[in-house]
Amino acid sequence: MNNNERKKMIQNGFDTVATGYDHPSLPFFMQTADRLIEHLQLKPEHHLLDVCCGTGDVSLKAAEALTQGKVLGVDLSTGMLQQAKNKAEQAGHSNTEFKQMDMEALDMPAHSFDVATSSFGLFFVEDMASALTGIASKVKPGGKVAITSFTGEAFQPMSDIFVNNFEATGRTVPPLSWKRLATREHIEQHFNAAGITDISIHHEPLGYQMTSDQQWWDVVWNAGWRSLLNQMSEEEQKEFEQHHRKEIKAVIGDEGVWFNTEVLIAVGNK
Repeated sequence: MNNNERKKMIQNGFDTVATGYDHPSLPFFMQTADRLIEHLQLKPEHHLLDVCCGTGDVSLKAAEALTQGKVLGVDLSTGMLQQAKNKAEQAGHSNTEFKQMDMEALDMPAHSFDVATSSFGLFFVEDMASALTGIASKVKPGGKVAITSFTGEAFQPMSDIFVNNFEATGRTVPPLSWKRLATREHIEQHFNAAGITDISIHHEPLGYQMTSDQQWWDVVWNAGWRSLLNQMSEEEQKEFEQHHRKEIKAVIGDEGVWFNTEVLIAVGNK
């Protein structure tokens, strides 16, 4: 699969899940946005670029703080962008703009923003250092660049069970993208390569008590895992769901189990 084919697959995958991406079983996206904005300590007049903005969690949280500034959110998925636009309109934000754009080909002048963020987006590209350098180039000297990523332990043990069940169908699961950016060392390496300094990395131990197999299936159905299920026929999906949820239910038991969604938030200076 070449790079363009891979991007098209990612775009189609997120278009498919866009309307369910804000499902209550996926609270970690909004929780991370809240904490990211806290760490950034934005000034009211700042202009912020949100790369891979998704349904706009970071963009809209930033818009609340930027009473004299603006937010530009960009994403490859038109479906996700439409959700972000809808949410901005519902919230009454007049300082947000959303555009379809490839994070590896950002179409705006250099040094246009005070802050740039990419929450759960950088690990989708092959050359993360190059992409991060491109993002940083849009930030004024002295500005801030921030990213978020899941840790390697996130989604365990559910994700391992899913992968094992999926591969038992004779299909292959590609390496999980976020694991390429799942440690402090990984993040520091790419920030250094992009010339970003004074790096602070914050561990956020997010998660919740998962009490039913339905909660996990909602995560699967409304996030990136769905792209794997789309390889199956409807009949195969139903059979897979029945078997997989039976295993998950056994793990959860009667008392539930902690569902780990911990993240790393990194902030550095241009």
